[in-house]
Amino acid sequence: MRAHHNFSKCSLLAACGAALLVLSVPLAEAQIAAKTDLEDVATTQPADLTTAKLENTIGTRCALGDGVPQNYGLAAQWFDKAALHGYGKAEYNLGMQYYFGQGVSKDKTKAAYWWEKAAAQGIAAAQYNLGNLYFLGQGVPQDYSKASLWWHKAAALGNAQATSNLATLARLHPEYQSVAAVEKKTVVTP
Repeated sequence: MRAHHNFSKCSLLAACGAALLVLSVPLAEAQIAAKTDLEDVATTQPADLTTAKLENTIGTRCALGDGVPQNYGLAAQWFDKAALHGYGKAEYNLGMQYYFGQGVSKDKTKAAYWWEKAAAQGIAAAQYNLGNLYFLGQGVPQDYSKASLWWHKAAALGNAQATSNLATLARLHPEYQSVAAVEKKTVVTP
């Protein structure tokens, strides 16, 4: 079975032209199995988690054309149902639909919204992609502190692309090279 949370690969050239940002790509099968337990949560009751997982699976099959005709519109509807249960993987998938305009209007602000919800639940791919949006200022205001923060979270969960982006950010803007630097910049005092 293919990884359900990545429909296509997309490269984004950073505005500065020096860094290459790539939307999160499928993990090796062993990594997927290890991460499944960590990422397979919802912000609702266990019965809702079961329903959400099923809805997300149906959406995935529709998006991939796996056993059914490919239909991005129907996929987006199923992902939306599952995301409304607070299911992180569906929130990530819905963000992908909005980012690429698959079955919904292309809307990077909505992609950022759904990726932020998924990222808060520990979905590393959403954290990585959200960092990319903040770095480039797509759908959110450009903010290197937030880009660094989300990439640090994704890197801590094993996302190698986030680690690479952090190294690039540190070369371009040395003040963002450590978590401590990010925390200093994002702390608000009363």
